Amino acid sequence: MDKDTLFVCWNFPTTLPNNNVVVLSFLNPYAEEDLKNKFDGELISARKIAPEVKEKARNIYLKLIANIGATPIKERGNKTLRQALVNKRGFSLWWIHKVSEKDCETEPTFEHIVEIFIIIYIANLFTSKHFVFLGGSKEVKDVLKDFYNIDEIKCRRRHSKIQTIVKCVISRVKYCYVFLLQWFVLKRAIKNFSGGTFDIVFSGFWDWSVKTDRVSGALCDRYFKLLPEKLLSKGLRIGWFLWFDPCSEPGSKGRKLWDVLEPINKRDNLVILQKFLTVSDLLKAIFNFKPYLIFLQYCKTKEFKDAFIVDGINFLALLQHELGCGFLNAIIPMHELVCISTERAFNRYRPEKSVSFLELFIYSRAFYAGGKLGFPSTIHYAIQHASYSREKTFVLLDPQLEYKGCPDDIPIPRPDYIFTMGELGKEIFMESGFPGKRLYSTGSPRYEHIKGNHISSNEKPGNVTNVLIVTSLDINLEIEMVEAVYFASLDLPQIRLLLRRHPFAKIDKHPDFHKYTDRIHLTDRTLEEDLMNADLIIFSYSTIAEEALIQGIPVWQWQPITYNGSVFRDLRCIPSFYSVSDLRESLREFVSNKDAFIPGIETRSFILKKCFYDGSGSASERIADILSA
Repeated sequence: MDKDTLFVCWNFPTTLPNNNVVVLSFLNPYAEEDLKNKFDGELISARKIAPEVKEKARNIYLKLIANIGATPIKERGNKTLRQALVNKRGFSLWWIHKVSEKDCETEPTFEHIVEIFIIIYIANLFTSKHFVFLGGSKEVKDVLKDFYNIDEIKCRRRHSKIQTIVKCVISRVKYCYVFLLQWFVLKRAIKNFSGGTFDIVFSGFWDWSVKTDRVSGALCDRYFKLLPEKLLSKGLRIGWFLWFDPCSEPGSKGRKLWDVLEPINKRDNLVILQKFLTVSDLLKAIFNFKPYLIFLQYCKTKEFKDAFIVDGINFLALLQHELGCGFLNAIIPMHELVCISTERAFNRYRPEKSVSFLELFIYSRAFYAGGKLGFPSTIHYAIQHASYSREKTFVLLDPQLEYKGCPDDIPIPRPDYIFTMGELGKEIFMESGFPGKRLYSTGSPRYEHIKGNHISSNEKPGNVTNVLIVTSLDINLEIEMVEAVYFASLDLPQIRLLLRRHPFAKIDKHPDFHKYTDRIHLTDRTLEEDLMNADLIIFSYSTIAEEALIQGIPVWQWQPITYNGSVFRDLRCIPSFYSVSDLRESLREFVSNKDAFIPGIETRSFILKKCFYDGSGSASERIADILSA
């Protein structure tokens, strides 16, 4: 099998390629179907190849990010980058750099690495040495040009260096303005700190993870649910260390800050962290460009450049822009302020234990680091807040370089203990270096409502098939699934399409969503109502899928080209789809015999144990017993 040219499409070709070339398609689902019908030559879907290469891509991505922070550089006194970034408090700012978080949802490096290995896989299969790129990223081309002859048509580069610097500096100025605006209101609106100390403090955000109920005035926590009440019933003094973040929740903008803050004064256990900061703290963080200058110095050394070479491939072109942005934009200054304010809060209140819900996210890293600096005796716990797969890379660590902190003794700031949702979560954290004795299998208070009750299909009318599409935070990834389901069901009038949006990501705001509104109807009902009404769930990744399957609802996954964040990536017990035509055929079968697709009791029990520990509704009680011991 020998094809000289590989035609790689991210954009639909205006002129069809010669039938003698191989076409590798990264097109969206419907465009790919259209090209397949028009092109008589060999067309390969990148979506179908992706599972063959993503494990290798994942391992290289994890190794690459760990290497960048942990490679000693002789020309810089044998210091690693993260050593050079240690500030006066002894905290390495590397750990609050966005690249170190490995956020596959918002940072494109993992997606590009997957694309690179898909292209290499097909090139090896057909022994192709010449590529034509139609669309796609110039950064991907820059990585592959060392090995292949590449012609490009309309490839794009994300930003020029000047654009990057200007955009990032503007983000710092904007953050400074918003912070000062909120800080001045905070100083006037909130009374002085309460006296005394706390036994246990919860980390959170006012007012989206923690807020007051509009009707009853009761304090509501989105993630810890009943746990604080359980601890109060055991006689423990409970407090909240809260970062004031009034505009993150959709629909929250435009409110008066004074009104948002007013409920805090009615309680003596809500501590807003920004109250511990001064204007001097803000200006020092905002105008500290030393980390960027250190990064530029490291970029000049051969050893640092070599840290980007993994498995013989140089990935520097993928990360130069992201690393530069992370040192110039507002993310490091903001999280440095989180660390400073948390240090002062812990020093003031001296809690015995803290509980967070963002496991290894950069906010929690700053929180743990500040807590250790402010009151080293505090024991830090985290509760797994959502399900994970081994491709949801922002909770994955290199056990030696990141968890243990080799070779410079600068480990990642982390919780002392984690309460895991189920067996799969525990396995993933152990693979990242956490000893089993540091992990408690308890389930999560957030999912205590999951009991494994079966929803009978007999309760639903048989003449209409309700397909519930569930979307996640990444609306750019999810719009492909929406398109695929739309076109796959177009000739099946008995199917009614409903879409449940992520509360923090309104996919109906995506510029392409209007194309599908004639058949896809948004639902704002409760999750319980949506599940009761659904005959079938289609998703790419969402914890709702696990909940639905446990209740006996058939669940199908649309496979993305990029990361697969669903637990079903690892548990592999549901149908997966890569093309509109395959999905269409299966929908026809489903409509004709829904009951044949209902998951069995063994599958439901398996998912319950792997993802949620059990269905007893006792996670809060179990965690409270451990915390109060």
